[in-house]
Amino acid sequence: MISFLPGHVEHVFADPNYEHPLTDVSSEVGKILISPYSGDRTSATTPAIPLLRGVQDSITRGDLVLYTNIGGKTFYLGPVNTRNQPSNSSDHLYSNISTGKDRPDGYNKNISKILFQKMIKPRNLPMDFPAVSKNINVNTISYLESTMSDLMFEGRYGNAIRIGATYDNPVLIISNNNEGEKETLGGGGSIFAMTSIGTIDNNFTTETHKEIRNNEEVDVPGFRLSADSDGLNIGRGNYIVNPEKPEDVFNYSYGKINEYNPNESISPNNEFDQVIISSDRIIFNSTIEDITVSANRNINFGSNKNFTLNNKGFIVFRSPNIYIGEGAKERTQPLVLGNELQQLLIRILRLLADAQALGDMNVPQKLTLFPNIHVAGTLAEEVNKIMTEFNLGELTPGQTPIAEYERNLDQDGVATSDTINGQAAFLSNRYFVGPNLTNQTTE
Repeated sequence: MISFLPGHVEHVFADPNYEHPLTDVSSEVGKILISPYSGDRTSATTPAIPLLRGVQDSITRGDLVLYTNIGGKTFYLGPVNTRNQPSNSSDHLYSNISTGKDRPDGYNKNISKILFQKMIKPRNLPMDFPAVSKNINVNTISYLESTMSDLMFEGRYGNAIRIGATYDNPVLIISNNNEGEKETLGGGGSIFAMTSIGTIDNNFTTETHKEIRNNEEVDVPGFRLSADSDGLNIGRGNYIVNPEKPEDVFNYSYGKINEYNPNESISPNNEFDQVIISSDRIIFNSTIEDITVSANRNINFGSNKNFTLNNKGFIVFRSPNIYIGEGAKERTQPLVLGNELQQLLIRILRLLADAQALGDMNVPQKLTLFPNIHVAGTLAEEVNKIMTEFNLGELTPGQTPIAEYERNLDQDGVATSDTINGQAAFLSNRYFVGPNLTNQTTE
């Protein structure tokens, strides 16, 4: 039969290279020195190692542990949750003998005195009873007893791993530097969360964000992306394929819990899982291979300041259509193909440089082109040849030709094909820029 006894932690070996100057016990990671209790605490110390192979709790001198001996080896569990506070599990059996190095609770005087409360799981009616919350009476014993705690792994100072659930919907949250008893967004700290139902605001306590309403800055409850402010919608520029789920704004209502129709047995909810990462600073760094980002719908980037791309190789944009500026989606300003435009200009300059007319100046003359002397058409005929070749339209005397082309847009302004037809040869049929801005227009 294995029995456990209480013991007072005298020293912790957190580093195998650190030797305790007052003991000859060999240093091992996870090993501690304990003073066993036998009625009263004795002065003899015993080395002990963690009982469980893969689990080592945060422990310090002054904690209370449980220890046992198996086959001549001493193992420990703990520290014991003596004060129900993650930051303080000091030995409540310890009778402090002032040595100048300990606090009254038995901890070393250099240990932080900051106290953190245990993480809580507050009641959340829409989440606790999704889709049927309107039918729940919160003033009943049945409701009060209908909860379960989450599996929590807590550090001493505001970091935790929550493996929990709301009703039968799982949630996994890794948090660091929590300022309160529950994970928050927008209030500091870092969060990596995986939820299975509910909006971001349903799952987290969020601070207010600022919005401009009626030309005044006001505080509005709820979570907002850092870049989704001052009129900058992070999805701006995306096509709205489904008006009920516009793609040009961030969907803050994703995962919204809909109430059941009593006459229907099928759940009205069809949005569930999402991953949320939030911190003061986020770094993605790959030291060997790639960083890959993939989405079934859109990929949106937003910043309250600048967006830069730097690399030592090349950049390839591979897309049926590329628009620089939101107004470019109207496809009225195609980019210029430099080589084609160069060839056009060379042809025109060559024609002007080589053209000479002979004979009666009152009669249109054929051109004599130098230096390889040969008779060509008239200047107008030669210009029309060039215009035809580069798809510039027809030259009508006294008029400026306007090239007509098919923009291939539907009634909503969405491109119906990857190209446009009938335009000048030196204009791109896939890549477009927005028009120049005036004082009256913005993008």
